[in-house]
Amino acid sequence: MSDVELVWPNKDMALRASGNSSYEWVEPTCNRLKVPLKLERLTSHHGNERPNIVAVGDGLDILEALSGDALIFESGIRLVYIDPPFNTQVNFRQYRDTMKRPMWLSMMRDRLMALRPLLAEDASIWVHLDDAEVHRARSVMDEVFGEGAFVASVVWQKKNTRDSRAAFSENHDTIVVYAPSGPKKWKTSRNLLVKDGADLVNRDNDPRGPWTDAPFTAPGYRSAQQYDIVTPAGNVQRPPRGRSWYATEATYQSLVADERIWFPKGGAGSPRLKLFAHQLRGLVPFTVWGTSDTGTNDDAKRHLMALFPDKEVFDTPKPESLLERIIHIATNPGELVVDIFAGSGTTAAVAHKMRRRWLVAERNADTVFKYLLPRLQNVVDGKDPGGVTGATSWVGGGGFEVVNVSPRLGKLTGPYRPDAIERNLAMSLTKCGKLANAS
Repeated sequence: MSDVELVWPNKDMALRASGNSSYEWVEPTCNRLKVPLKLERLTSHHGNERPNIVAVGDGLDILEALSGDALIFESGIRLVYIDPPFNTQVNFRQYRDTMKRPMWLSMMRDRLMALRPLLAEDASIWVHLDDAEVHRARSVMDEVFGEGAFVASVVWQKKNTRDSRAAFSENHDTIVVYAPSGPKKWKTSRNLLVKDGADLVNRDNDPRGPWTDAPFTAPGYRSAQQYDIVTPAGNVQRPPRGRSWYATEATYQSLVADERIWFPKGGAGSPRLKLFAHQLRGLVPFTVWGTSDTGTNDDAKRHLMALFPDKEVFDTPKPESLLERIIHIATNPGELVVDIFAGSGTTAAVAHKMRRRWLVAERNADTVFKYLLPRLQNVVDGKDPGGVTGATSWVGGGGFEVVNVSPRLGKLTGPYRPDAIERNLAMSLTKCGKLANAS
């Protein structure tokens, strides 16, 4: 699908999850891959409504195990946001980030390939990385989705602090955005950003609230829109040469009656159209997102520390305000959001608060039970006051289902064994409330 190909060792092989946390190269035709995946529903789901899902297991295994479920994927995935390991060659407290590059590339390629047939026609894929692999990830995404699917590289300022010891004080990540339908078609279905309400002022104490104004003229000559307007100060106004009034005289009189026309200069100026917040056309997103709009890693850490005061939180969590912007641009309420590297659950938490459907997968069972499930249960119960709760007017509700998919390759040991996962889930249910009844 791309004229230029990135080549790496074992590219012709599949990279599958093996055991607790490792991966294994296998031939795509290997008989071991023909063994059916075992999907265990750890909580019950009642009714025919489409469930939100927390899946314990590798993202590729999860997608394959659930791909035939029409209840989940009937309308397709509208948004994929993933924040995978960056392959920085640094180990963090909650996960290792030291894969060999060929394995990292195949890991990304295989999971993106599994997502592709599940996407809606107007879907977009947002991959969050830093400089370690982002340029190679672009090549992989070109191969999977086609070069014409590239939309943008969003630069997110992740911190305000400066590292004086470095050659450059690195303070940004890159979020690569692809849309299989292509940017021209995708932009017709994506949402614009809400215009800043700070520009709105209530200059006449209008009970409908603050407003801004725009000229009551339009380009070109239209005979039906050429008429005299008498201002409150008694001046007679005509459209400027080469222009017409914005609407016909009948519509103008209706707008005057609705107090939608504003005359500046003490009532002597040319008429202006009053526009309230809900009538303003949104803003096309920039490709550089600052901390004032989308938060920082430190904002996200403070949120997690408030939720989990007795636990060590993730080193580089993403703030809810960042996900709120992505989900707003890429989806509408009720549409499906997918994250196969769920981590502490930011994507699911924000999608839930924004009334989207969601499916998230996390391979590390310890992360699921320590962070992901308790966090989402707080969201469902209306007990998470942080993040975008206020901005979304979230007060609680909804629910989710928990499933487990064990890898085909290798054996799970310790807390990753299915029976141990069920015991941990039971403990988590006791602490958080009965998830099965929340859906």
